[in-house]
Parts: sequence; C-alpha cells; structure tokens
Amino acid sequence: MEYRIKSFLKQYTLYLVIGIVIIITTFLEPLSSEWLMFDRAAIENNGEWWRLVTCHLVHLSDVHSFNNLLGLALFAYIAGPYLNNWLGVALFVWCVLWVGFGLYWYADYLTYYVGLSGVQHGLLLVAPFVSQYYKRWVAYGFAAILIGKTIWEQTPWYNDMALADTIGGRVETNAHLFGTIAGLTFLAGYFVYRKYFALESNK
Repeated sequence: MEYRIKSFLKQYTLYLVIGIVIIITTFLEPLSSEWLMFDRAAIENNGEWWRLVTCHLVHLSDVHSFNNLLGLALFAYIAGPYLNNWLGVALFVWCVLWVGFGLYWYADYLTYYVGLSGVQHGLLLVAPFVSQYYKRWVAYGFAAILIGKTIWEQTPWYNDMALADTIGGRVETNAHLFGTIAGLTFLAGYFVYRKYFALESNK
C-alpha cells in the first residue's frame, strides 16, 4: 500500500501541486482573490503584472473552484504520468500566459477575471495526444469536440450567464478561446519537435 501511494504521488506530482494551490487559495478567500485575481486597474495603474498568472488559481466561489478541480482531475486522468514532467510544466505555463495576456490585450472590456477553465481547455486539448493511453483517432475526436465547444461559445446562441447562479458569475468564453489556441499552438510545436528534432537526436 505504501509503495502504491508513493508511486501515485511520483506520477501525479504536478497535478497534485496545482490542485493543492487551488484548494489553499479557495480557503483563503476573499483575501486570495483580492491579491491574485485579474484586476485591470491594478495591473495598469500599479504594475501588478503577476495577476495575469495568478488569476487562474483563484475562483468566483467554492462551486467554481470545485468544478475546476474536477477539470484538473480529468486532465490528470487523461495525461497520466506523460505530462507529469517538464513538458507538462511548459504546457501549463504556456496556457497560463496565453490566457492571461490574451485577455489583457484582446478583451479590453474585461475588468476582473478568475478561474482555471481557460487554461484547462489548452491542457485537455494537448493531453490525449501526448498520453500513450489513447489511439490517435481518439485524440483527434476529443480535440474536435473541444474546438467545436469553443466555437459554439463564440456564437450568439451561447448564453454566458447560464451558470451565473451556480458558479457566481459570467463564463468568460474568450478565456476558453485563448486556452484552445494555446493548446493548438503548443501541439503544433510539439509535433514539429517530434518529427524533426527528436529524430535528429536519435541518429
């Protein structure tokens, strides 16, 4: 039993660390959001640029936090140990920066933002392609569903207030859009590396 626990912790360390940070910030609300959320005025007037990164680790409510923890658990389940490494760290940082700076530069209407769902769109898009648990057609099918969902959220038929009573606020669909773009660009770089540079290093 002890060996299994150690093995689990070793294979899922990255996901557990992210989850623990989210749990801690949830318990420290509202102080954590006060200092960590995306706050355009604080960023522009006070130079608090860290908020573009830390805003993904705080949430609107306990329910919002719990939902994002479930999404993180799904990512961990799909990725397994194959993204519990520096590639996984690079993916997480890439998605965090894409969503944070994307919202800052292209969503000028946005005053406040919190949540991990935008980043999770990128994580979930990449996970089945890197994981060795799934055949390629499964990964492409999963990606098609995720991309289709993101496109639908950009149409007039999507109600971004539908979950307001549940999570405590509006769904920021552009965060999902930037997260999806982050995942696609990361995958493009990953495939190029695997096709050209990885082959060269094996010669």
